[in-house]
Amino acid sequence: MTTDVEAAETQEQRVTWAELFFDLVWVFAITQISVLLAHSHSLLDAGAAILLFLPLWMGWVGAALLGNTSGSNLDGVHGRLLVFALAACGLGMAVAVPDAFGSSGPLYGVCYVLLRLILWQRMRRWPSFGGLRIEPFSVSLLASGPLFLVGSFLDSGPRHVLWAIGAVIEVLGTAVLGKKLDQARFETSHLPERFGLFVIMALGETVIAAGSHITGHVMDALTLSTLGLAFVLIVLLWWAYFHYGAPAARHSLGSDPVQARIVRDVFSYAHLLYAVAIILMAVGLEELIAHPTQVPHELPQLMLAPGAGLYLLGFCYARWRMFGAAAVPRFSGAVALVVLSGLAPLLPQLVTAVVVVLVLAAVNGLEAFIVETHRSLPLVRVPQRLRRAQPAE
Repeated sequence: MTTDVEAAETQEQRVTWAELFFDLVWVFAITQISVLLAHSHSLLDAGAAILLFLPLWMGWVGAALLGNTSGSNLDGVHGRLLVFALAACGLGMAVAVPDAFGSSGPLYGVCYVLLRLILWQRMRRWPSFGGLRIEPFSVSLLASGPLFLVGSFLDSGPRHVLWAIGAVIEVLGTAVLGKKLDQARFETSHLPERFGLFVIMALGETVIAAGSHITGHVMDALTLSTLGLAFVLIVLLWWAYFHYGAPAARHSLGSDPVQARIVRDVFSYAHLLYAVAIILMAVGLEELIAHPTQVPHELPQLMLAPGAGLYLLGFCYARWRMFGAAAVPRFSGAVALVVLSGLAPLLPQLVTAVVVVLVLAAVNGLEAFIVETHRSLPLVRVPQRLRRAQPAE
């Protein structure tokens, strides 16, 4: 008979209602970044939009770790107020995104520092840090914070430079600390669910991008066919993550002796690639629906194929960090999509979208065939892998 203590130890931690409310703010933030990318005229404009997304992403990751370490305490009065305070900071950053390099810069910078201050104050006593003088939340607050705060009151040029340095420090802080964080332990059901929810949030942006533009337009055969193609593409993106990718990530978090490495490389970094890729594809889908037969002549119209390629490359990176090798189907699909990205300026958007769908369908179909027939998954061996383990698939 299971005792109450044993039941408590085996009970999975679930995402709280407060965390789901918190996510609504980041849904808005994703939309803001997507709109900014849709109006980018150069790679520098697109890079600036991604730059603004990085602190938002790492802030969301910090809140996810806070929820993971707080457990049921996050669903109490004080925990909920804490989550709402973080959400308010995120809302301020998201509102500032369209003019963050202009008059709204101070709002973005101040809200970022406040968000980091709240996370640091709550997380600095986390037992898993083992009394470390320097840990990720301190790095974000004390190193990136001043750069964003000072930069927000400078002209656009210096602001870009300081914020770019701050974003790099923010993202790479945990990688630089390395083995100092190896002793950190995490609840193994909560984090996979949290990051899976972020993928759903990003996929929601693709649905909005495809569906909202078609509303009010003539529903002719071409328009409906393009919408159907876009929906199939979105389903394939969902399948690539949730059918095999998400279970593998959860397995790795539960079985790897150094959980901090999985949290950093697979959840923080690989999922950042997924999020950026899906946002790029959302912009590409909106342009596809608007001008399906047009040969691209603007940057937003060229984002679909690179976004899909980045999405598959994210899985290759994640699988390498988890199991020491990338899967041949996803690596081959990524290479094909990179090649397609180079050809996309010569092709009508609809043709590019059809090829993207065919590549993603082939990757998912081949993986399903291999797994369902109990064959060995062909792997791309990467030199200097850090550990040896059998894949979860």
